[in-house]
Amino acid sequence: MMRSSGRERAGQAVAVLLLSMLGGCYGSIMGPGYRSLHVVEGQVVSSPPPSPSAYEAYLRARLAFEHEPPKLEEARFYIGEAIGFDPRDPHLWATRAEIEERAGKKAEAAAAARRALAIRPGYALAEEVLARVEGGAGSGTTASAPAAAGRQP
Repeated sequence: MMRSSGRERAGQAVAVLLLSMLGGCYGSIMGPGYRSLHVVEGQVVSSPPPSPSAYEAYLRARLAFEHEPPKLEEARFYIGEAIGFDPRDPHLWATRAEIEERAGKKAEAAAAARRALAIRPGYALAEEVLARVEGGAGSGTTASAPAAAGRQP
């Protein structure tokens, strides 16, 4: 068995360090990776992917919300779970606003929509719900689920 000299080991360490630094810079050199790209409101945007736990809870909430008839208590539970995992995601708050609106809880819907807008000003889904619940359009039983189908955080 051959032993490498200290100089060879140092060279190997430098090579490993350079390769790891280049690997870390790859994303910034080559642009966003496929995992950070997704469609929001019909536009491709780049943001960090959600945590798997938050996304699973969001999907469960969305399925309960879009069920006919909607399972609002189940949707409320799961969107609360998702928000607990990722409270800085405006889409989760906007989804909570949709659920509260459908349940006829306008004050809670408005509060959740405002929270989404505080995180991301101009967020279209939150603005839509807020306009409906504050503007009197809709009765809290609007058919917002079909329009929201396919939206993801």
